Amino acid sequence: MYTRRNVLRAGAGAGLALAASAAGAGTMATGAPAVAADDWTGLGSRLKGDLVLPADAGYDLAKQNQFAEFDAVHPSAVAYCETPSDVQASIRFARDQGISVRTRSGGHNYRGWSTGEGLVVDVSRIRHATVGTSTVRIGPGLTSVDALSALAPYDKQLVCGTCPTVCPGGFLSGGGIGYQTRKFGMGLDHVRSVQLVLADGRLVRASATQHPDLYWGLRGAGGGNFGVVTEFEVTPIAAPRMVFFNTTWSWDRAEAVFAAWQTWQLTSPLALGSALIFMLPDAAPGAVPQIIVTGGYHGSAAGATAALDQLTSLVGTQPTSRSASDLPYHEAMKTAYGCGDLTQDQCHREGTNPDALLHRVGWLREAYRFFDKPFSPTELNRLVTAWEGDRRPGQRRFLHCMSVGGAANAVAPDATAFPHRSANFIVGFTTQLDQPTHPEDEQAATAFVEKGAALLNPLGDGAYVNFPGSQLPDWATQYYGGNYQRLLTVKHRYDPDNFFRHPRSIGSTTQ
Repeated sequence: MYTRRNVLRAGAGAGLALAASAAGAGTMATGAPAVAADDWTGLGSRLKGDLVLPADAGYDLAKQNQFAEFDAVHPSAVAYCETPSDVQASIRFARDQGISVRTRSGGHNYRGWSTGEGLVVDVSRIRHATVGTSTVRIGPGLTSVDALSALAPYDKQLVCGTCPTVCPGGFLSGGGIGYQTRKFGMGLDHVRSVQLVLADGRLVRASATQHPDLYWGLRGAGGGNFGVVTEFEVTPIAAPRMVFFNTTWSWDRAEAVFAAWQTWQLTSPLALGSALIFMLPDAAPGAVPQIIVTGGYHGSAAGATAALDQLTSLVGTQPTSRSASDLPYHEAMKTAYGCGDLTQDQCHREGTNPDALLHRVGWLREAYRFFDKPFSPTELNRLVTAWEGDRRPGQRRFLHCMSVGGAANAVAPDATAFPHRSANFIVGFTTQLDQPTHPEDEQAATAFVEKGAALLNPLGDGAYVNFPGSQLPDWATQYYGGNYQRLLTVKHRYDPDNFFRHPRSIGSTTQ
């Protein structure tokens, strides 16, 4: 039976997003310059946090991200930074030693860009939540589930995603999509200032009045481009309660549910945000896919009931199951995360604390695109047929669709670096393997996603940098549209030596 945690365990949380092969995806070079042991000791002595080296007992855990695939990448060191000064010391050390840097907050960079062969600057311990009169200051390593809990006593909340362990370091930098988007806008639309360490080691704050060009770029360009964020200042949202709902449908109604869901999201109150998920826990021949419509309603229980009744009417048949829970916002989101029956500590990735229970993902490929308008019946048939076909035992498969639109569409495409302001949906093909044992498994999974990408590309209106795409021709245009040239200008001003880089960072020429 479907529960949200089934998806979380499969790694679908933050949008069922992506990854690419460990060979090359998480690294910038074939090796890292040798650094003397005494020099590493010197860096460690300057940190309030911890420096973990390959010979240390905690190294194997320290180099882990959300995706086990990237365990094959071996950083020269991992610096657990606890203060902005720690970040500054790490950046200056890396520059002096000539080694590359990757930044990590929640470890959910699904192409492995938060790890590499040089120094990993980990800001997961910078996870404060400081409540002010009109804004909230949060650390880049504050997980969504912890942020919701920390702010609940103040009757303040944040736009957050659909995975409990995603952190604002990447989420807000790339956009920030969730069940709140239609009513409250993108997460980045609530960012009022950003504190970060630049490539030269300076600590600066970017806002509408301080470094406004950098402030513009930090809202939508994605992480790892301009510096290491040490704090976001955001305006909270007025969301005291949320009705979390979950419905399932029989597979013989797949195309009808898909068509109805699109119409439903385009015609429903902005208080409604949802995801449509087709899921095959094991894509073996004969397995019957599951259909789930799940999400949040930022209004009354009666309003949620009326909205769900409308969906049923559009589909033309009753769902096989339906539930709705009117809860305080932070509890509703915890339930949406699949953690309703877990403690807060348990609702974290295994290994990050002694009680954490959420599993990592082994291997994943994905292809997501934004869409301004709904699919036609012919297009829907092609998508569903392609998604269901070419079965492969052991392959976990999703067609994941989320509503966007609403308040997010009220912002001009060039007001922030995020350009996709006419999008109403984001749709993606995703496949996962627990642990590939044969090259044929990876080849079949990759072929499945490439087939989906070939169908989505001519219909889509761009790609989401937070769901990077396993393969993405012309990524600069797909991610940033007409904003890319302006981003290059910002990059050249604040990081002229291209110190912060990954395979698709601003200015990169790779795919």
